[in-house]
Amino acid sequence: MKLLTISRVMSVLLSLVALVACDATVSPPRSTVAGQFLPAFSILDHDNHSQVFTPPKTGVLVLNLWAIWCPPCREEMPGLQRLADSHDAADLQVIGLAIEEDAYLLDEYLRKYQISFSVKRMGREQAESILGLREYPLTLLLRPDGRILARLVGAFDWDDPAIRSLLQQLGQRQDVDSEAIDEVFRNNQKAQAAARRQM
Repeated sequence: MKLLTISRVMSVLLSLVALVACDATVSPPRSTVAGQFLPAFSILDHDNHSQVFTPPKTGVLVLNLWAIWCPPCREEMPGLQRLADSHDAADLQVIGLAIEEDAYLLDEYLRKYQISFSVKRMGREQAESILGLREYPLTLLLRPDGRILARLVGAFDWDDPAIRSLLQQLGQRQDVDSEAIDEVFRNNQKAQAAARRQM
């Protein structure tokens, strides 16, 4: 009888844990949705020492969380590089947050694929708990004051004229609401999906 009761209690507890875990993956932390300020977090230097991440105070920031092992992340890297190359830092900056333990492996990858925009390293646990990383890649668009303009999940074609035009507007401090931003990026993903189906 006692065995049966313990078994039932364990079953209920496991169900609750599973439910909490599922809920945790559905919605990002409140602190990383549009309209909120970017929460404080740490990045890793080359010797794995933590230091506080300080976002730039000028221009729109494209903050891209990615990993070397993630194919869509790797596919969008050249587009992010072209985006960084085509804008003055006063208007727009691209920073990558690589979820990678091995600093030397990351250096080798960046050198091999000629990625020269700023890439920092971040621990996975922090990326998940503070920035709400659930799927790779994740991009946060930020104002110079650190307020989040958009939270974008998935890879994008950063050469898309609609995205370039939107980012130019944001770089010129024009007001664009978060729904309009989301729509531009959703359309970009739909276009990419349609192009893949035709291949």
